[in-house]
Amino acid sequence: MSFPALSRPAAGPALAAARGAPVLQMAHVSASYGARAVLHDASLAVSAGEIMVLLGPNGAGKTTLIRAVCGRLRPDHGTICVKGHAAHLSEARRRIGLVPQELALYPSLTVRENLDIFARLAGMPSAGIAGRVGAVIEAAGVGARANERIDRLSGGWKRRANIAAALVGEPALLVLDEPTVGVDREALAGFADLLRTLAAAGLAVLIVTHDLEQAAAVADRVAILVNGHVALEGPMHDLVARRFGGARRVELRWSHPPDGDTRAHLAALALRNDATGTIYTGGLAAG
Repeated sequence: MSFPALSRPAAGPALAAARGAPVLQMAHVSASYGARAVLHDASLAVSAGEIMVLLGPNGAGKTTLIRAVCGRLRPDHGTICVKGHAAHLSEARRRIGLVPQELALYPSLTVRENLDIFARLAGMPSAGIAGRVGAVIEAAGVGARANERIDRLSGGWKRRANIAAALVGEPALLVLDEPTVGVDREALAGFADLLRTLAAAGLAVLIVTHDLEQAAAVADRVAILVNGHVALEGPMHDLVARRFGGARRVELRWSHPPDGDTRAHLAALALRNDATGTIYTGGLAAG
C-alpha cells in the first residue's frame, strides 16, 4: 500500500469508512507440535482498514497463531488466506509486514539506513527505494529520528522504527507481536495514533498481546484466545457485556483514563468511574 500525505484521524477506533474486504481469513485452524495440540478450530478475520487485537495469556497459542498467519507453520487442519492466497505461499507472505516482539533492526545503522536495507531485501527496484523509504518515514512518524542510529533511540522510537521496517514492502496486513514492550507511558498515545492512521489508510492491522489496556485503547474488534481456540470475538464493549452480563457487580481498572468511545460504552453499561477516571464499577443486568 502507498502512503500519500496521510492525515491523522481523530482519536478512537479506526475509521469505519476505510474498512474493506477481508485481508486475513483464518477458518477452523488446528495446529500441533507432535502430540501436543496448540491451536484448536481457531477462526479469525481482519479486514482492510481494521485494527483487530488478539488477547490471550501466556501459553494460549498466540505465537503459534502468528507463525501460522505468516506462513511459517502449516496447520494440520483448516485454512489461512491473505488476500486470497494460502498463507504459506510467497504471494501471501509478501503481503504481510511482521513486527516481532524483539527488535529486528541493525543497531549500529540509522533508521533510514535500516529501511534502505529492508527495501533492497524485499527486492524493490533501486530507482524506487529512496521514494519508498521517504514515504515510510513519513507514514511511521520517524522523520525526526531518521538519521539517528537505532542503538541511540528510546524504546518508543525503536518500536516506531520496527514498524517502519515492516511497512517497506508495502504489506496489506501488518502483524504486531506485543508491540508495546519497552514503550513508556508517554509514548503509548502516539503509538495508538500511528496504528489508527495506518488503518485509516487501508491497512489491515492484527495486534497480538496480553495487554487489555492496549486493546481497549486502539481495537476496532477484540478476539480472546483460550487454549488455542478463539473463545470470544467482537467489539470490546460487546465482549464486556457478554462476559459480565450476568454479574451483580464488576470493576474494571485502567492505568490511565480510557478513550472517549470506551467511556461511552462503559457509561451505557451503567459503570461509573472514580475521581481518577481509571476505575469503573457497577452492576450489570443479566443478559
